Parts: sequence; C-alpha cells; structure tokens
Amino acid sequence: MDEYKWNNDDYQNDVTSDSFEDTQSNDCFSTVVAPKKKSKKKVAMPVFIFTVIFTMIISISAYALLAPSVRELVENIQQKSGTAKLNSEEKELLENIANIAPGVDKSSGKAKLEIPDIAEKVGPAVVGVVNLTKYSGYSYNNPFGFYFQQPDMQNVPEQEVEQGSGSGILISADGYIITNNHVVEGASSLKVILNTGEKYDAVLKGADARTDLALLKIEGNGFPFATLGDSTTLRVGDLAVAIGNPLGQELAGTVTVGYISALNRTMTIDNKQLTLIQTDAAINPGNSGGALVNCYGEVIGINTAKVSSSSLEGLGFAIPTAEAKPIIEDLISNGYVKGRPVIGIAGRGITAKEAQAYNMVEGVYVYSMTESSPAYMSGIKIGDIIVECNGTKVKTVDELNDIKNKFKPNDTLRLKLWRSGSYVNVNLILGEEVPGN
Repeated sequence: MDEYKWNNDDYQNDVTSDSFEDTQSNDCFSTVVAPKKKSKKKVAMPVFIFTVIFTMIISISAYALLAPSVRELVENIQQKSGTAKLNSEEKELLENIANIAPGVDKSSGKAKLEIPDIAEKVGPAVVGVVNLTKYSGYSYNNPFGFYFQQPDMQNVPEQEVEQGSGSGILISADGYIITNNHVVEGASSLKVILNTGEKYDAVLKGADARTDLALLKIEGNGFPFATLGDSTTLRVGDLAVAIGNPLGQELAGTVTVGYISALNRTMTIDNKQLTLIQTDAAINPGNSGGALVNCYGEVIGINTAKVSSSSLEGLGFAIPTAEAKPIIEDLISNGYVKGRPVIGIAGRGITAKEAQAYNMVEGVYVYSMTESSPAYMSGIKIGDIIVECNGTKVKTVDELNDIKNKFKPNDTLRLKLWRSGSYVNVNLILGEEVPGN
C-alpha cells in the first residue's frame, strides 16, 4: 500500500425583422398621390428594444436586491430544520427567482460562486495550527572532554520546539476550530495563526483518534468562520476547492482546485478505518485539517491525507462533514464522543498459519487489558483467544469491532474464548469509551 502523508450558451440571437416594403397607392381618379404611411414596424422595433433593455435592468437590479434575502431565507430554513428540504411554496419561490437570477441553483436557492469568490469567502476562516512539544537536553561546553569521557555538561532549560504544523477551520465567531487529531497529537501546547498573521494560544477542547478529528478553542470574538455544508449532496464531478497551508506558514492560504473524484472511499490509516471523500485537488503535508469547499463556498470536507507515490498524482482525501458534524457537536459538549461501546482489550488476529505453527486457534489474541476494563470484569484473561462474538466467528480485531459497534454501552456480548486448549464462554457488559480510560 502506498504511504499516506499527513500532516478547495454561448447563445447568439440573430435578430431578423420581417422584411417589408412601403406600398404606395395611386388613386386612378385623382392626380393626388397618397402620402406614405409611417411603418408601424419601424416604430415598434425601438420600443421593443427599449422594453427588453429596461426589463433586463430591472431584473438584474431585483436580483442584486433579492439574492441576499433569498440566501438568508434558505439559510434560516436550513438552520431550523437541519436539512435543505423546502416546502412547496418555498421551492416555487426559489425556482422563480432562479429563472431570472444567473448562478442560482434551482434545487437549493444558493448562488454558485466563482473560485476567487470562494477563496475570498472561506480563506479568512482557514488557520495555521502549530504543534509545540517540550524538549530538554544537555549542551557540551568542552567539545574534546566528551571524547575523553570528561563531559562538561550544562543543563539546557526545558523549552518548546515546533513538532509539526497543519491547518484548521474556524467554525464559529467565538473561536472554535476543527482540525485533524494527527495535527495536534502529542502537543504540549498549541498555537493558531490567522490568515492576518495574528497568533493565538489554543486550548485542545477534545479529540477523537478514531475519526482523526480534534477541536481547538482560541479566546476572542468576531472571528471569520466557515459554514459547514452537507456532504451527502455531493456528486462525483462536483467542484472541489482545497484551502490550507501546505509545507507550513510560508505557503499559508494556498488554494488548489479540482473535482470530487469519488465518494465513500473506505481506507485504513494508522489501523483505523475511515470513510472519505476522494479529490484531485492538491492536498499536501500541512493541508491536513484544512477545508475542502464546494461551489457554494461551504466546507464539505476536512482534508486529511494523500497517497504519495512517484507514479501516482491527484489522490487526496477528506473527512466528509456528514461524518464530522456529530463528532464536533460531541467534542463541544463533552470533550469526547459519547455512547461508544468498549470491550477494553488490546488484541491482534491469529492467522491460520500462526495457529497451526503454535498449536493455537484462529481468533483475536488478548495480550493486554486493565483491571478496570469490562473484559477483566467479565473474566477474560491475558492469553485468551476470542473465537466467537454473539455466535459469529471472529478472526480479526476489525471483525470483533464490527459486531461490538452495533451495540451501545451496558449492552451484553456473548463471547466464546479458547483458553489453554479448551473453550470458555463469558458474558461481557460493554463499557463506554472515554479518553484516558
């Protein structure tokens, strides 16, 4: 597997007037020639052109005045219902306006933005995230003394050094920021740099390694923030704009453009299964935690990984907002994701070849657990091999987790274990996964 690196008609009117010629009638009974009549069509043409131009001016002016109200109407509806569904009257209103307003999507009433407008709208909400870690060491005042086993060591005061950097997205005016867990993991402190260059100390409010998401908070108010859109409405081929800080702050605010290449890509990264959006918009180290944006200027993904290979290009991946939103809400409310069941073991799958070689059976080998874990309380011991869960055979940790994740804390699992050559059955009451436990 490739290495994953961490870290948005021509239509021409041919106007043809009816050809006509003036007719002149001579009265055979009189020498007087009747005067030419003014053509009504010649008079009507300027009036028609004036009417068209006037109508266009009125339509454009009306659009300029009404478009913000339409967008505000849709946003209010979405905030109230949590969806983009509109009632019949609202749909009719939006469709009527969309017919005279260029760039308005009939299905949503939202204005499609040009790429520079997307960058201008979302760019200020994308920030740099700097991961600092504490470091202490020794310096040698005597460069020769060390080699003669006479080190003149002087304690170097503990200091913080930059371990890495990535991107983040401001999601509220009061300073909440969403980023990747791998961007902030292991930090002793965090700094956030706005696109204006202003620096803030950031507090880690919560993190979820399973989905690679983390929530930061900076003090203040009135920050520019991005709108989280609905990633479930995406289609392959939709515009995708990535905004972030590839290679650090030197290239802060970089905008790359591509398309949605695929949806619902299941990938295993750091032994965790993630369901991701695939895009060919360039995502590089430092882009992690940045924004993947749709044509409406809404964030529909959090950039998280790319496939790195000399023979491959244009394979970037982002966490869909549909997956991220409930995680963010839990991190804001609780600091962790509530309701996740846990067995409380560290294990690995035993393959058929290993089972034969070591006179064991296929299953999940338990090599570690704590005394407070649900596994320990149920009677599981280190060295046991879990071979069945609720009557279903399991050979890998993923298979065991797939069954476990269908349940909630305090539910009971029936486990069949292989222990020292014989089988044992236990009932395990699932606990709740809490960071630090």
